[in-house]
Amino acid sequence: MIERASETELRIREQLARRVCDALEAAGFTVHQDQEGRSQGEPRGVLLSVDPGEGLEGGVFVWWSVAHAFASAVMESVHQEGDHGHTLQHYGFVTGHMHATLLSVLKSAGFEAVDLDDDMDPFVIRVVR
Repeated sequence: MIERASETELRIREQLARRVCDALEAAGFTVHQDQEGRSQGEPRGVLLSVDPGEGLEGGVFVWWSVAHAFASAVMESVHQEGDHGHTLQHYGFVTGHMHATLLSVLKSAGFEAVDLDDDMDPFVIRVVR
């Protein structure tokens, strides 16, 4: 079981998340906040999550999410077209460019933002401060 961060640390993360949300919205993005893995409806675009885990497990995370229909089409494409299908390539293009854009916008706004470096989810950004 992952330990929960202290209440003080959680308040710091929430404040950071509000600043991140404000900066991204000022840049023109619509931000959807994911509350401990519980998202409302089918959010797409910029997702922001405050993970309450202690240490490196927790923090403030940002990533780009495509529409469910697009993600489903990618999965279907992989089964039908293999790893080189157009839909998969398009998905890689979109998510890769949006990831780079979000990272750049966050850094330009004065945040310390880094790639999470997670093979299971390579497009997640950790906002450190």
